Amino acid sequence: MPFGFGPPPALVCGSEPLAGQVVAGLRGEGRRAEALDRERLLELDPRRIRTLILADPPNAAALVAALVARGRPDRRPGRRPQRQAMRRLILMHRQDPPPRFTMPEPDSPWRPETFAILDRAARALLGRWPLHLGLDPRFGQRPHLLIAGFADPAQALLVHALRLIQYGTGRPCVSVVCAPGDAAETRFLGAYPQARAIADIRFAPVEDLETLLAPVSRVMDGHSSSEGRRPEARPPVTLAFVCPGDPAGEGIELARRLVDTLAALQGVSPPVLLETGATSGPGRTPAAGIEDWDGQIIPVSYLREACRPAVLLDGRGDEVARTIHDHYRDSIAAQGRDPNLEPAGQPWDLLATSYRQANRHQADHVWAKLAVTDARAVPEEMVESFVLTPLEVERLAIIEHERWAADRHLDGWSYAPVRDNQLKHHPQLIPYADLSEPMKDLDRFAVRGLPTLLARQGLGILRLLIVGIPQPAAGCPGGMRLRRLAVQALDRLIARYPDRALVLASTLTDRRSRELVREAMDREQGVGLFLLVPRPLGHVLAELPDPYERRDFLTLAARAERRIGLNGETDLATWLTERADISLILGDRVPAGVVEKRVRLDPGGSGLDWNFEY
Repeated sequence: MPFGFGPPPALVCGSEPLAGQVVAGLRGEGRRAEALDRERLLELDPRRIRTLILADPPNAAALVAALVARGRPDRRPGRRPQRQAMRRLILMHRQDPPPRFTMPEPDSPWRPETFAILDRAARALLGRWPLHLGLDPRFGQRPHLLIAGFADPAQALLVHALRLIQYGTGRPCVSVVCAPGDAAETRFLGAYPQARAIADIRFAPVEDLETLLAPVSRVMDGHSSSEGRRPEARPPVTLAFVCPGDPAGEGIELARRLVDTLAALQGVSPPVLLETGATSGPGRTPAAGIEDWDGQIIPVSYLREACRPAVLLDGRGDEVARTIHDHYRDSIAAQGRDPNLEPAGQPWDLLATSYRQANRHQADHVWAKLAVTDARAVPEEMVESFVLTPLEVERLAIIEHERWAADRHLDGWSYAPVRDNQLKHHPQLIPYADLSEPMKDLDRFAVRGLPTLLARQGLGILRLLIVGIPQPAAGCPGGMRLRRLAVQALDRLIARYPDRALVLASTLTDRRSRELVREAMDREQGVGLFLLVPRPLGHVLAELPDPYERRDFLTLAARAERRIGLNGETDLATWLTERADISLILGDRVPAGVVEKRVRLDPGGSGLDWNFEY
């Protein structure tokens, strides 16, 4: 098998079509990859292998044993063993726990890893499109995840979302709609009986979608429930995943129905991620055709996410988890103990899957904690120092305890006054307020270490500077003069607040606001965007019949790091008043209720006007 020049390709062997998807995913991003069958693999000289990916092969344990045996060092008397290059073996399997196989001996050149396809794909998807993508926890909004259809990777997404859904804003919600008779609720609660201790989880047939999402007053129509009380009001949906069994057929129709139903009943337009299978789906993305995009439906593929080289080969998503584990090993050593003698203290490459997963779950929640703190991770050289305030420490400690409890509940643990590892009983599965001070200090210690944890990854933390952009005055002109004033304001804000990360917050419904936002984002790297959505996007797009205006809006909307649903113009005004640090006024009219610190850009008159000390 001639490999040609350059590093040897990753070899892929296993079940189809997965093996072919792995090869395509690696090659699609410029990595070398070669497919081979089981017979050719066992005939190949092991010394020619550097990276081997076993794509969910049949009888995986026997195949791994055969490979390890063929690469075993020569231990015959009088023979000096040759030093062999390390060989990476990645065993892809459907989901944890991994298949049982015999680990190689310590001097073996093989370094096996397990890769749970559904679990890692769920982590990758919720890493790229996090639960706070469609809400603002600092504005008191509760997360409400909707899953429509329960085909892969729906259950893995639901489980991982429950690990990450704590934002300290009250009890989170999850709604699942699937085909009648699917028995998804029975299967899920049978596997995770403690799940409802984490969130308000409701299952319903697809036919009952409107009833499930309707406001309480419409559902009850003045009557009480069978239990004699009105059901608790649920917050609007903030993020949706559509996981149909037939992506090319029912998937896009279900996604469109969901968009229309949410707009009609809740007045919201959250991001809707549509699982399309291994190939490109029927939906449109901003890159594929933004003129046809509805601003909400985003096609994704869990297999494509899992087969990306950054996830499969480079361990993207594990960087912070490894750092958490290294910090734990250092703490053991600081106590005078050898971490290599403890199961949870083994080096990452030798660490049992259960311990790796615990580190990953803690790491994945770091980004939720930053969202709650109005902060962002940036390259370390951009930050001089960052310290959490006592109030932030306490808020995040509560959230960390809820996250830890969710992880325990999903592993089958429940409360008992005395800990019993066999029965999975734990005395700390109680509200944070009921913990003893020493137990609270454990959570406080964990969150205080957040800046240090990220610093070991070469990252620092910057607080956000949220600049709200109210609706421009009617007579405010746009064009070049407005853009010049925007550049001046941007430069002065960055100079005035060098220790903050600038984020613009706008509805983008006005052309002049879009001019300002685009100028800022194109000119200065790192400027972010919060898209404020006080009414359904379908209504906004209907009012932009001009193709250029529509494209202009959608192009910027696709760049937003957060899409915050709001309940009408009154809620929008409240958000701008309470959440914006500075208001950027376009025109000569200052809207009522804007924050005291404001910058006025008046292209048709006085130019740039600052009303706070500069």
